[in-house]
Amino acid sequence: MKKIFYILSILALTTIVVSCSHSTKTETKVKTGKVYYTCPMHSDIKSDKPGKCPKCGDMDLEKVEK
Repeated sequence: MKKIFYILSILALTTIVVSCSHSTKTETKVKTGKVYYTCPMHSDIKSDKPGKCPKCGDMDLEKVEK
């Protein structure tokens, strides 16, 4: 029974370490990426500056970092 507990503990710790290191790499990529603006309803609309969606006219363009 103790062996199973130790094995499960090691697997859990390994999973946590791997997931934490992966999220750090993702955040770094987002911070150094290119910025553009897009409509939440029309993802094909892309602009280099904020404003209103030219397709629907109602929605504000949202900032996206790639």
